[in-house]
Amino acid sequence: MKKQLKSINYYRSYYLIGSLVLCMTMLSCFYDKQSDLTHNEIRYLELETKIKCPICPAETIAESNTKISQDLKDFIKNKINDGWTDEQIKSFLVSKYGIEILATPDKKGIGLFLWIIPIIILIIASLTYFILYSNIRVKKRII
Repeated sequence: MKKQLKSINYYRSYYLIGSLVLCMTMLSCFYDKQSDLTHNEIRYLELETKIKCPICPAETIAESNTKISQDLKDFIKNKINDGWTDEQIKSFLVSKYGIEILATPDKKGIGLFLWIIPIIILIIASLTYFILYSNIRVKKRII
């Protein structure tokens, strides 16, 4: 009897913790940290995460603190204030540093192929798994 009560209390603590986590998650959905930012500041923060540091391996300029990243951040701020669009800024940086400056490939041309490859690999792997799994189950039934 005591063992059952102990296990019930044990599960109640999990329900309490789960409820607290769920409440905190729901509250965080309503929190908007960008509500007090201007449109240009939001554009700057988004562009900062889409441009890679030219000398840092696998880091965006938002993550890097190198001199060139600071220069690129200042360049982006100035061009946004001058009225350039995001595409104009990206195309200028691509013409200067190459396509490798972009953190994500374009979703057209060869870039579209790069977006589709992981999906194709996932489908092929899933089909292979289910075919092998069904073959093993059939062999176990025969034995």
